Amino acid sequence: MSSRIEWARAYARQAASDWEVYLQLTDRRDAPRCHALHFLQMATEKIAKAYRFRHTNTPEASLLTRHVGFQAFMRQFLRSPRVLQAYEGRAAQLGAVTRDCHQLAGEVEKLAPAVGRTDRPQNAEYPWRVAERITAPIDYDFSNLSFVGKPLSLKFQTTISSKLPQRARYGAVTARFRDRRPVRCRHVAC
Repeated sequence: MSSRIEWARAYARQAASDWEVYLQLTDRRDAPRCHALHFLQMATEKIAKAYRFRHTNTPEASLLTRHVGFQAFMRQFLRSPRVLQAYEGRAAQLGAVTRDCHQLAGEVEKLAPAVGRTDRPQNAEYPWRVAERITAPIDYDFSNLSFVGKPLSLKFQTTISSKLPQRARYGAVTARFRDRRPVRCRHVAC
């Protein structure tokens, strides 16, 4: 029987790979936005699963089959001693970052086709119907997630990157926003 730690490590490694592909796709002007957002959703879902396998008693079956958890992970992470220490004396700023990151995490979580499909069918992977109109993700602008290149985006992405395995960080988030160099995937399989 596999251990929760093994599951956590595997999810963290896959999240790091998905994250690198997300960064590559956001740097490509010719890549449809839905593809980058799909990899963002997958990376964040796996980060949350890695955390929940390691730090909660959530049943394994639930973690393996559900697509939610990133918003709860962000809420817990932003209350962690490390974050609280980093924002010591700046409670209002931490409150704003927490609120904005929580909202973005919820929007990213909804990119999974299985999340909120009846209330909001838009997702980054499969076509959907609203009334009599069928829309493919490639034809949708995802304006609710138009945050790339904005200050909150850097904070949000840096937060996500900080939770990935060390070898996957490469300073990629900071480098992308500092000088806009493309990030190359370091996985042989890519």
